[in-house]
Amino acid sequence: MRRAFVSHSARDDSYVAELDALLRAAGFDDVFNDVNSIKPDEQFWSEIESGIGECDMLFVVITAAATSSDWVRREVEFARRLGKKVIPLLVEDCPVPPVFADRDVIDLRRKTRELLPTDITRIFKYAPAELVGRENEKKLISDAWGKALRGEVGRPNVLTFVVLGGEGKTSLVAKWVVDEMSAKGWPGCDSAFAWSFYSQGTREQMAASSDLFLKEALNFFASGTGKEIEEVRAFAASPVGAYEKGQHLARLVGQRRSLLILDGLEPLQYAPTSPTPGQLNDQGIATLLKGLAASSHGLCLVTTRYSLPDLKNFWQTTVLEKELKRLSKEAGVALLRSLKTGKEAKLVKIRGTQREFEDLVEAVMGHPLTLCIIGNYLLRAFGGDIRQRDRVKLEKADESIDGGHAFRAMAAYAKWMEGGSDEARRELAVLRCLGLFDRPATRDCLAALLQPPAIAGLTEPLVGVAEEDWNLSITALEFANLVSVTRDASATLDSALHIPHSLDTHPHIREYFAKELREKSPDAWRAAHRRLYEHLCATTKEGNQPTLEDLQPLYQAVAHGCHGGLQQEALYDVLETRIWRGAGFSGFYSAKKLGAFGSDLSAIASFFEVPWRRVCPTFPDGIQASLIGVSAFELRALGRLTEALEPMRAGLEMRVRQAVWTYAALEAGNLSELELTLGDVVGAVREAEQSVTYADRSGDVRQRTLMRTTHAGALHQAGHRAEAETRFREAQQIQKEVQPEYPLLYSLQGFQYCDLLLDDPEHAAWQVMQGLEVGGEGLVESCRAVSQRVVQTLEWGELDNVATLDIALDHLTLGFAALYEAILSNSSLAICHSSLETAMSGLRRAGAQEFIVRGLLTRAWLRFLTGARTGPESALEDLDEAWEIAERGPMRLHMADIHLYRARLFGTRNSEFGARNNTEKYSWESPAADLAAAERLINDCGYHRRDEELADAKRAILGW
Repeated sequence: MRRAFVSHSARDDSYVAELDALLRAAGFDDVFNDVNSIKPDEQFWSEIESGIGECDMLFVVITAAATSSDWVRREVEFARRLGKKVIPLLVEDCPVPPVFADRDVIDLRRKTRELLPTDITRIFKYAPAELVGRENEKKLISDAWGKALRGEVGRPNVLTFVVLGGEGKTSLVAKWVVDEMSAKGWPGCDSAFAWSFYSQGTREQMAASSDLFLKEALNFFASGTGKEIEEVRAFAASPVGAYEKGQHLARLVGQRRSLLILDGLEPLQYAPTSPTPGQLNDQGIATLLKGLAASSHGLCLVTTRYSLPDLKNFWQTTVLEKELKRLSKEAGVALLRSLKTGKEAKLVKIRGTQREFEDLVEAVMGHPLTLCIIGNYLLRAFGGDIRQRDRVKLEKADESIDGGHAFRAMAAYAKWMEGGSDEARRELAVLRCLGLFDRPATRDCLAALLQPPAIAGLTEPLVGVAEEDWNLSITALEFANLVSVTRDASATLDSALHIPHSLDTHPHIREYFAKELREKSPDAWRAAHRRLYEHLCATTKEGNQPTLEDLQPLYQAVAHGCHGGLQQEALYDVLETRIWRGAGFSGFYSAKKLGAFGSDLSAIASFFEVPWRRVCPTFPDGIQASLIGVSAFELRALGRLTEALEPMRAGLEMRVRQAVWTYAALEAGNLSELELTLGDVVGAVREAEQSVTYADRSGDVRQRTLMRTTHAGALHQAGHRAEAETRFREAQQIQKEVQPEYPLLYSLQGFQYCDLLLDDPEHAAWQVMQGLEVGGEGLVESCRAVSQRVVQTLEWGELDNVATLDIALDHLTLGFAALYEAILSNSSLAICHSSLETAMSGLRRAGAQEFIVRGLLTRAWLRFLTGARTGPESALEDLDEAWEIAERGPMRLHMADIHLYRARLFGTRNSEFGARNNTEKYSWESPAADLAAAERLINDCGYHRRDEELADAKRAILGW
């Protein structure tokens, strides 16, 4: 039994009844207070002592009266002496006592609660009037929230419900939020935000994006001073990568007692048939959930069709994944009996024997959506006679298909509608229209579809319909739970017809009608999508510097245009012209300015027949190759590296067949860089060498320079340093001839060359760290020479206003050189800190995951040397973040480096640099295990650049 003790001033008795209810809702079985039985008198102190001694937590009501109350002070001091957890509750405007200055104070002031930031509009409409058969699951959520209020250790920070579509997971969460949170004044909640991803598409969706969610959520959870809020909003609108945005959002959400709801996450997961079933393909969401699992004061509720292996390390600790079971026979029968139609005087319910009800429930395996569809079909078509259930051919349903029974039930219902009354045909037309959308259908889009002339085979029953008939159709569909409606007072198409703000339906129903319309009425399918495409293109006024929100209708237009057979118009007139603002070096506005890589990839998916392999054949070969190349670029930018391999290879093959050697060189170079990141060094060297050949054939001087540095970079990682240096010098000579005003390699190419030039100083610095004999001469001079090169290229960059990534890489190189020099000469580390922080800031803004890992590793080394080894902003924190990024790629060369860094920093015993002693706990398995893992990766990948460093580490740590 959980007990709570409420400490308060006698003048604050009016608050206690409300707090009693709040604490009982939070899971306390007994709440001790002195309102009715105990008076603040010395003779009752023993009873108060007993109450505090028996309680699990003491809650302090903070008011002006309480802050001056000796009794409250005495109770708090006694509770703390007993080691009780003390939680302050601020219920009126007054200073918080200094004793609670560093505590998590729960703000229960009435004005604060009235102004509580909440946005649950995206799921509110899915809360049913009555939720049948999910009482245990609702209690599970309430218990999880109660544990969050009590701050219990080991409680679930993330609660996930997993089940296939139509089982009621969205209804469950929406109903709990409405009944247990919104209706009760959001007990103990600082903020609440809900987002539905499921409405972005069905199982045919090839790509979905978290771009808009991350921006909206960051803006919502921004807090602090006006300046701090503006900084968060600027960050949310910036091109910073999804990983960084997810990381920042996790901090914002987790620092408060927030309720975050992520509904229908499956569009952002790999399919169960993929090599990585269920894994999140979106770095932003993966990072957000891992961050909340690691640290959060609140609760995150997730619903999805597939398990989330990304959170496996947190299962049974701070992540609870609950498989939502089918409805029981009793609950299924109750659901059927709750369905009705007609008005009170002529209310019709389903009629039949108990056995007939139970047989129907078992026939559909308790599937709630199917039961609702069949039940409403029986009510509408047969007056509720359950014996007519055989009209639905359930035996033909494919049980291996998610939604199979629901599809069969909907087919029978639709057949009846088609042959039924005018009202039924109007309802069927509405449902067919909803099949055109991959999200809620907005008022303006519905209005466009309902305008004359009617679309043959689709909107004839709706065009020119009377207001009364339209309203009856929408109400009937809503009453039958076939659509959800969002209304507002201004919802008008013209002076006569009222159209809701939006209409939506279950993804299975939407999927059914989309398939039916596309296959049986292809002309209507194309005509409707063309009308939507034309409407969105004509009505969207994105302006000269559009935000991500401004571009959303255009992203939708691309999808509708492709479904309508207008692929070329959608590409040239919308995606390239209005979203990308050009496809050349100065184009790709949405990615470069807004970081909308996920949204762009979703749009590009519309042009593919088979994702990332086969483009719509209406495009000429050159455009097909370009689309394949852009998809590979977007996948790589999103961290989906393995997926990017196939389109890169396909694009290269097409360019070689077309003998377009400039693009062939570029594709081969990109492929080499990707293979290098993934750890295929041999393949990277091969492709890079081929890229040089293609570049020479093209005669393009720029490509000849770039591809030589790509080849040099791959050779460097393979351990062929002399050959790599020769290639770099060739590239620099070409650079000097073409741009004599810029005689040094710069940008990424300069970074790669400097990395090679710093090989010996880096190796020697590690030898110093490990107490080994240092080899080589002129090492400090090498560091200074590299720094001088970079200072020069930075000056050029400032004059030419170069990209953020280029500047960040220059500062990263300065950080390398300064760190190695400081270690080798035993000098100050101050310059290293400044350079690395500038570099990390720029790398995060650029979303450059591969280089962020290099920055994190170098900063971990610096932080270790300055004593920040564990805890927040430490070497350990940087190494863990680097591992999370690298493992996800997988970036196998970086993974090898991380294993080496762990062992060399935390496994070496060298008193000069304060390395660990024998009693310190190693944060991973063991130094020996990390070195063995590094060795396997180095050998498997052909990453022989690290051979000597590995040998040194084994000698220093293992004594080999």
